Amino acid sequence: MKADFTNYKSLMNKLLKIKQKETCLLSVDMQNEYLDPKVGTSPLSKADINKILKNSNFLFNKLRKLNIPIVHCYVVRKKEELKYNFSISPYIDVSQKNKLSQNKQAGARKKPERVEGTLSCELPKTLVKKNDIHITSKRNFDCFQDTELDMLLKRTLNIKNIIICGVNTDTCVYGTTFGASNRGYNPIVIECCTGSMRGEDQHKTALKIMSQSIAWVMKKEEIINKLN
Repeated sequence: MKADFTNYKSLMNKLLKIKQKETCLLSVDMQNEYLDPKVGTSPLSKADINKILKNSNFLFNKLRKLNIPIVHCYVVRKKEELKYNFSISPYIDVSQKNKLSQNKQAGARKKPERVEGTLSCELPKTLVKKNDIHITSKRNFDCFQDTELDMLLKRTLNIKNIIICGVNTDTCVYGTTFGASNRGYNPIVIECCTGSMRGEDQHKTALKIMSQSIAWVMKKEEIINKLN
């Protein structure tokens, strides 16, 4: 039978069965750099920021009540890295050096972002609680690459299902979702808790690709019902 993606996403979502004790939530780069226009140089649209913060706060707090671990993985550049012009992507490095912007809300970045000690590297205070876990060694699009995330999830938390929220949908969320799938996890992307500085089209395209190839893509209500 030929592939028919009309109902593929909804059928796959119905087939997913998960256990609370084998599940965590992973937030990807949910920092002021993207979610606070007053601080960040690469903000999402105001509408997307409000949507992501509202839905993520609701979901995070629901999952905390179920004792599901919340893991924040994000970039915090050490000042020493700046001396060596450290870059996560040669492609983006060329873009920035030539002052080309990928952002629908802002021009090309004029300074290094998410450096330790700056407000741009911090997470919005509403998203963070005392017992959350923080991994700040991320330097690539994939949260798993060259970080302690995989060891934490497999050896310490015994996780099989990763609920993924964050930015940008078409780069770091996509890269991390691909990385999770490659490592044998069940990645579950929450569409209303993700967004892209490159706009709605890029965001929706990334969600569509993931839902048809590597991950479950759900609304926050769907995953809460699954866990309950």
